[in-house]
Amino acid sequence: MLIIIQVFAVALWLALAYWVYQDSRRRFENSGAIAGSTAIALIIPFLGALIYLFIRPPEYLTDAHDRELETLALEAQVDGLKCPECESVVGPRFLVCPMCTAPLREPCRRCSEPLDPAWRVCPYCSTPAHPISSPSEETRIS
Repeated sequence: MLIIIQVFAVALWLALAYWVYQDSRRRFENSGAIAGSTAIALIIPFLGALIYLFIRPPEYLTDAHDRELETLALEAQVDGLKCPECESVVGPRFLVCPMCTAPLREPCRRCSEPLDPAWRVCPYCSTPAHPISSPSEETRIS
């Protein structure tokens, strides 16, 4: 029975060291940090894996990379809000450019919220964005 417990303890110790190695590969870029954390788990049985839990980075490298990409995408989206005339930065709710007074958006006829030119209906009050032309106006135009 004692031999079975010893074999189980050694197997658990090696499994913990392997888990530390695999987890550190996903969290560290530096190969020295990977080797060091694995060595701690091998040199100090059971306690080494516990120490690794306290010193490891809080997130995986892929998560950090994804967050960085999301930040870059949001920054690019904010940088994309520029006046077409003078290239100055404008807010998403601006109706005119504060620098050159170029018209950027039209206000809603009902609630006065700024409307994107591509919108057909105001998302705030569901009023049609552009006045619907009547058949009599279409015949006068043609």
